[in-house]
Amino acid sequence: MHRFSKQVAHGLAAGAMVGAALAFTGVAGSGTAAAAGKDLKMAFFPSPRHPLWGKMMMPWAKDLEKANPNIKVKGFPGSQIGGSPPGAFKRVINGISDIELHLPGYTSTVFPRTLVMEIPLQHASPTAATRAFWRIYDKHIASEYKRVKLLAAFATDVPAVMTNKIVRTPSDLKGMKLRTPSRNQAAIIKGLGAIPVAMPMTQTYSGIQKGVVDGAIVGISVVNSFKIGEVADKYIVDLPFGYSPIIIAMNRKAYDGLSKGERAYIDANSGLKYSLVGGTSYERARIGALKTIEKRKNTSVTTVTADERKKWVAKLEGVVAGWVAEFEKQGLPYRQILNDYLKK
Repeated sequence: MHRFSKQVAHGLAAGAMVGAALAFTGVAGSGTAAAAGKDLKMAFFPSPRHPLWGKMMMPWAKDLEKANPNIKVKGFPGSQIGGSPPGAFKRVINGISDIELHLPGYTSTVFPRTLVMEIPLQHASPTAATRAFWRIYDKHIASEYKRVKLLAAFATDVPAVMTNKIVRTPSDLKGMKLRTPSRNQAAIIKGLGAIPVAMPMTQTYSGIQKGVVDGAIVGISVVNSFKIGEVADKYIVDLPFGYSPIIIAMNRKAYDGLSKGERAYIDANSGLKYSLVGGTSYERARIGALKTIEKRKNTSVTTVTADERKKWVAKLEGVVAGWVAEFEKQGLPYRQILNDYLKK
């Protein structure tokens, strides 16, 4: 597995989220009011215009309030609560926020088990990857979330190679600079022969526009959510990359301080059920992004041949082998984690 320079590692800490349109369907539950009212601070570092806020997190919060009148959720989108995106998980632990969204890739050393979702050559859809994560959660993943109440964890859409020149094989990427949000994806990019450049998603548009990077390997939904299609018009959309996971966590003391009925409501409306809202919606967002691409002039979508695909797979197999070996050296049973995750 490739080692990364301090410069790259430092840059990764400034990453920003890969967004996509999500839709939330509230799930009814029963709540027993606590003796005193409880105000919960729900933070979200992207803009309040981002669909994850308006169509997933806020509807969930409104349903929580409706079912449990003593709970009031105050929203802090757009980094109003302060701090950087990579600090979201720590803010939840420390009670600066009670509920907050986080990308585990920003803090990869904290979430090596969760980031099994990033590994290439795996499940074919975000929904399948999300289900696989929760299937192995109790056995392999839960230890990473002892300090919080995990409300949701889901996969984003299938990454695409998005550049300004046609790419058909890994050799075409040699020397190209590609934006990366995480240490693990940096390993994939290096394994393919390209140069990883740590960059927030919010800076990727200008980064491509100004030539700081030549493109990105990122979920195709960013064509709409971050307008990346305006600056990168060459795509490969059918390669077996892994997914970027997203989590929504709750402060453990805030959760434990609720009444039994309120906790039961949250339990019934979190976990796999809430997570599938994300996975399913990313699949819809992918379809919408592909339709956007079809309508654009001077846009090229490359479908690799069977022989070309073999070249990608061979490179990615090498990345996976190195990935597993490195984590095994750290004492993690990563081969077993991966095998259980990949079971259908």
